[in-house]
Amino acid sequence: MLELQTIFLICGLLTLAAMVILPVFFGAPWHPLLPGTIRRILRFADVRPGETVCDLGCGEGRVLITSAKEFSTKAIGVEIDPIKVLISRLLARIHGVEDKVKIVRGNLFDFDPGSADVLYLYLTHQAMDKLFPDILKKLKPSVRIVSYRFCLLGMTPDKVSEDKTLFLYQLDKGININSYH
Repeated sequence: MLELQTIFLICGLLTLAAMVILPVFFGAPWHPLLPGTIRRILRFADVRPGETVCDLGCGEGRVLITSAKEFSTKAIGVEIDPIKVLISRLLARIHGVEDKVKIVRGNLFDFDPGSADVLYLYLTHQAMDKLFPDILKKLKPSVRIVSYRFCLLGMTPDKVSEDKTLFLYQLDKGININSYH
């Protein structure tokens, strides 16, 4: 009996380690945010009812769920980890926003965020460098990009939070914005 418990404990710890460590290699660190931080991010991005919020590497989907529930948005996210996809879908159902929140299992580099009014990113510098500038071609000219903790190389933010952890970029495809280098 003790051996079976030990095996389950080891398997559980390995699964948890995989959920935390593996995403770093795909570009989206998993650091669950406090509810107040999520609200601060969404207010910083000036999220409005009816808009579509997109989260690349959405983890357990709490940013999307909060935007749908408290800001009356549509929300779509992509997550590569199947366990987090299941958790995020379950949480959306528990919070009563499963009709407003869509979680896609996939790689954020293959995902098309073209429907986003607000694109939320909490990615490593390496992932951002891989994502940009190519993603700019897929986005609406009016999209607002809000990045947590990491700024976008070669782009000047339109707004920076007081504590310098949030960066807001507004695109206008008719104007060349600080061309990406």
